[in-house]
Order: sequence, then C-alpha cells, then structure tokens
Amino acid sequence: MAEVLDSDLAMARATDLVAMLRGRTIGAEELLDQHLARVERFNPAINAVVTLDIDRARTAARRFDARGAGEENGLLGGLPMTVKETWGMAGMRTTVGLPFLADNVSAEDSRPVARLRGEGAVIFGKTNVPIGGADHQTANPIYGLTRNPWDLSRTVGGSSGGAAAALATGLTPLELGSDIGGSIRIPAHMCGLFGHKGSFGLIPTLGHVPPMPEVKVEPELSVAGPMARNAADLELGLDALTRVGPHAPPSRHERLADFRIALWTGDLPYAASAETSAAIDDLAQALSARGAKVSTTARPPFDATSSLETYVRSLFSIVLGGQPFRIDEAERAELGHDALWYADVLEQCANGSGPSWQALRDARAALKAAWATFFQSWDAIVCPVFPTTAFEHDLSGEGIAAQMHRRRLVDGESHVYLSQLSWPSLATVADLPATVVPVPRKAGELPLGLQLIGPFMEDRTTVRLAALLEAELDCCFRAPPPLV
Repeated sequence: MAEVLDSDLAMARATDLVAMLRGRTIGAEELLDQHLARVERFNPAINAVVTLDIDRARTAARRFDARGAGEENGLLGGLPMTVKETWGMAGMRTTVGLPFLADNVSAEDSRPVARLRGEGAVIFGKTNVPIGGADHQTANPIYGLTRNPWDLSRTVGGSSGGAAAALATGLTPLELGSDIGGSIRIPAHMCGLFGHKGSFGLIPTLGHVPPMPEVKVEPELSVAGPMARNAADLELGLDALTRVGPHAPPSRHERLADFRIALWTGDLPYAASAETSAAIDDLAQALSARGAKVSTTARPPFDATSSLETYVRSLFSIVLGGQPFRIDEAERAELGHDALWYADVLEQCANGSGPSWQALRDARAALKAAWATFFQSWDAIVCPVFPTTAFEHDLSGEGIAAQMHRRRLVDGESHVYLSQLSWPSLATVADLPATVVPVPRKAGELPLGLQLIGPFMEDRTTVRLAALLEAELDCCFRAPPPLV
C-alpha cells in the first residue's frame, strides 16, 4: 500500500484533487491507495470509517485511469470518498448500528450513491453512525464509538458523526450525509466543517436506512446533503447530487455586500451558550463592515415554541412509525418537567392520540408560508446549530427513552437532552436549506459553527453565502491536532 497521504494532499480541496485527476498529475488508484493508507494509520484513534469496499473502489479507479483524454468522467471523476453508513451500497452492509440489521446487505445503491458513482466518484468505504441514526453521539453495538479528533473524550455529533470525523482528519475529501434532526449540521459544527442540509425534495433519499430496508419510501423531513472542509467542495458535492432531477436556481447574489442577512441573536428562543451568541454578534458586526444589509431583530412571523412543537410531533410520528412507546410511572417520577413534555409527546405520537398527520402538515404549511414571506425581504438568517460546542460522551442508556433521562448544561443551566433538537428544527420543519459554516476560533478552542437558513429550493444562495464568509471573514476549516 502507498505511503500515508501527504498532509497537504490529505487536506486538499476535493475540487483541486478532481483537477489533478483530470490533468493526470495523479492517478485515481494512486490517490485511492494513499487515502486507504491514511485510514489504516489514523482511523483506529477515532473509529470514523467502519467498513471498506476496496476491491470495487480499486476497479473503479483503474477504469478511470484507463480512460482516454476527452472521455466523459463526470464531475467527480476518480475522486476517492466515503459515505455515511445509512446509505445503501450494493453488496455492502447497511446496519445503522442495529444488531438485528447486522447481516443486512443492500441489493442496490441508494439513489444519492448511484448519482455520485455516475459522476465518477470512487467510493471506498462507509462511516459510522449512532444506533438507529438517532443520537447526537456516534456509537453503536456493531461498530463502536467514534471520537472527536479535537478531543477524543468528546462527541463528533450525530448522526453523520463518522463522516465529520473522517473529513476533519483527512481520511476522505468529501462525504454524503443525511439530516432529519441536524444530522449533517451538528457534526459539521462539532468538527469545524462545512455541511449542507438540502431542501426537502431536492436530492432523493430512496435507499436510506431508516426507514427499514424493505420500506421503499422517502420520509417527509428527511434529506440528503454534502459535507466538506470548504465551501467550494460543498458546491461540488451539491452539483454532483443534483445534475439530474430538480435543480436549485443560482444564488440570489454573488457579492457579500449585496446580501440581506438577519441574525438571530439577543432574543434567542432556544438554549445557546454565551460563546455561541457572541459568535453571532461578531458575525453581525463583520457583515455590516463589509456592506451587507444586516438586522439582529428581523424574524420570520411565527412563534418559535409552536414551530418546535410541530417539528417534534412530526419527527417522532415518522421515527416511531407506529411502534409502541411508553414511559412508566416510576420513570416519569425521575424526569424534569421539560423531559415530561417530550415523554408525553412521544407517547401521543406512538398511540395516535396527538394531532393528526394532516393537522401537522397544515401546521407545517403555515410555517412554510411564514418563512416565504420572510425571505421576500431577507436572503438568509443566521442562527446557532446547537446549544454548545462538542460535549463529553454520555452513553448512559440506549435509545430515545434513555435520552429523556440525560441532561445537558448550557452555561450552568440544565436542559433535557432532546431539547438539543431545537435549533436544527427551524429549517427542517419548513423543508428549508441550511448551510453550516465554522466561525473563527482561538487556538485550542473547540470548533463552533453557525447555520445559514435560506429560502426553499434556493440552496445555492446559502452555499454561496458560506463561500463568501469563508473567503472574506475567515470562516474556515482548521485542522485538529495531529493524531498519533
């Protein structure tokens, strides 16, 4: 196997690697071997890449290298990359960390994986996820725990946690994630990356698990999207995933000074640490200095508490899927009042005693209309991704019921673990695109990201804004300390 990938090449832009492959300054098989060598050396410390598909990847790389000049190679021609374990790949296990799916082998590629292969991607492995894809920590009984390369005692987020860790350590130049509860955005935030939650319906999700492998549907709220170390690669991934099917229009603007940006700060409806609020305030000042139209008071015309309730009821109606769910009286006595609210909602979602699915759809339609009105005057709104930076692992219990017993401190104030869904819910419940950008940090500080929420199906507006923030305001990926 080749020598471990050179550190500069390991952190190179996917766009640059594609250009090198196209110009034949490096071969696809050579680049694949170098990434595999890096996985072999550095993956044991973080456990990000959990299964490999070396033979098929090598065949694809050799096929690319054998092509003549001028042949169609796709947007990703020859680029080695990994995908989240939840995405079906023909002949590969798709388990979502669930023991009863340990032997589940996908019969065909999921739609996004097929699109990436069609654009020439050399997919050599899959990255770790939480059990059932349902936690803000990435651990499961099949593949174990994934650790944050910034601090091995801390979470990488979830559920695209292995994807984020692999990107941050240069094991892959591009990743395919999925998001229904912040699963792209939270890991990107916790590992200092760029991540894009697509508008619902822009990128197909057929072949994703969950739902269960035999259920051939695309659940509402659930979306796909790229993850990368820079905005140019995020755009490359979006291009590859959307060259066929629905297309997002060009960005509303190309210059930072032309953007109209609201920032949700000062009157936060959900928990957020002081350093998160400070990051938004700093960004507001920097944007104003660059000539952008900025407001820290403009808000979409709806109640944020009602929006969260609509999201939670919709999410768990989908996730529970008619499964029984009940918290007994002994457990209830141990829960705080905030956790009891989640317990009641989950039980209602399970037994059908809450609002009907049509009522929830109507509520979501009203939220979409409110957001559409807001985006007539504004191009994006900036808000937190998550209440805090990456927290220390807390793997007490298993499953959603156990998460109601977990507590998290935000600047000394205790909050139920499930409330961490609040900030991601804003974009998800209304099917909106959201792009995460890392903000400038001092040496030694854990990464912190903010999400840029934009108009429905105008994904390129938030991705372009992310690129401008990267280029002009130092919102850049910074590599974590070296792994030994």
